Amino acid sequence: MADVIKAFRSGVTWANARGAWPDMIFSTRVRFARNLEGFPFPGRAEPRQLAEIRRLTFAAVKASGSFARGHYFKTEALDRLEKGFLVERHHISHALAASALPSGAAVSNDEDLSVMVNEEDHLRLRCLSAGFAIEEAFKAALKLDEALGRELPFAYDGNFGFLTACPTNTGTGMRVSCLAHLPALSRLGRMPQVLESLSHLGVTARGIYGEGTCVLGDFYQISNATCLGRTEEEFCQNIDRVIRNLIRQEIAAREALLKGPMKLRTEDAVFRALGLLKHARRLSYEEFMQNVSLARMGAAMGWNMGVDFSTFNQVTLLMQPAHIQAAAGRPLDPDARDAFRAEFLRKKLA
Repeated sequence: MADVIKAFRSGVTWANARGAWPDMIFSTRVRFARNLEGFPFPGRAEPRQLAEIRRLTFAAVKASGSFARGHYFKTEALDRLEKGFLVERHHISHALAASALPSGAAVSNDEDLSVMVNEEDHLRLRCLSAGFAIEEAFKAALKLDEALGRELPFAYDGNFGFLTACPTNTGTGMRVSCLAHLPALSRLGRMPQVLESLSHLGVTARGIYGEGTCVLGDFYQISNATCLGRTEEEFCQNIDRVIRNLIRQEIAAREALLKGPMKLRTEDAVFRALGLLKHARRLSYEEFMQNVSLARMGAAMGWNMGVDFSTFNQVTLLMQPAHIQAAAGRPLDPDARDAFRAEFLRKKLA
């Protein structure tokens, strides 16, 4: 198996269920988009300029002392499995994985901090924290931003703020998001109206891997839609209010599922899902996500699933396609991958 994958531990700290509402909020992410003065945006830059941006960024990360230890990757040097693994760990995007131009990522040893280089912007600085932890993630990301800002000349305008390739990121360049698990709202068919109401609050909902990705397992990445017109603290406060409101709605939806004849149907769906997770012999990732969502909801409702939320979180990462092949130690075709996933999961939940 590739050295890049071997450099990472099987479990990650930001997937440990902790803090308030661990049954609903998987993780919190704060990221800053930044560009360097004197260089075109990545979409217009020449390969030699992109390579120089990467060199300067890696040197700045090391000089800043932000990562006591870390991993540094040149994306074009990675194979397909390595790229897939880094996407699944949320260290690079699908867009960066598809690029053949000079790009890369620097990742802290604990995987809570990372810097993605030469995607849509020159830099994407990111902090990922376990659970509902907006203030904690914001402070850590801001500290990284300030440390790199002392080493690199960020493109900034007195009227508009930080300059970015996409106008929606101009200003603070900050996105704050929570990965929320909302299975009861989904089961009751309320998510379309919930998503519509979010759009009126300056908030957007995306799939588990961010922009342009589909929703799996009733997980929604909830984040601010724009970066201009408010301070970073105000954006954090707005997302905090939105998430707390979603939590209240999900609690009410779960209570509705426990009333009258819906209780038996819900309980039956939950324990059928648990049985499939523990005993299936073939399991696609989509089927895994569908069923782990129900089992996770059952645990949140107080039923004995025999699995804690940290285990649910960790297996949600480990069952992804590239992670399954990393666990197997070899590339697998889809059928072999589904069989190995089922076997691997049975051992994890035993």
